[in-house]
Amino acid sequence: MKVDLRKIYRFEPVAHEAGAALPTGGNVFYECVDCGFVVSSVPYTPAECECGNLKGNKGEITVANAEKVKLVKGLLK
Repeated sequence: MKVDLRKIYRFEPVAHEAGAALPTGGNVFYECVDCGFVVSSVPYTPAECECGNLKGNKGEITVANAEKVKLVKGLLK
């Protein structure tokens, strides 16, 4: 399902230490550096970025390359 979350949320970058595990949560989102698509860190509907780096469903997400993920916090507009 391709939903542009930028229409719903305003995103702010979050500091993240390279090599550390990516955090998850209700207002935590991952932005793919390659294609720019934003996916929830706990997606309950099927979600996938355009290049396939981020894939998720049923509250779980798979990250193919964590180095190509930008951690952002989503705030409702």
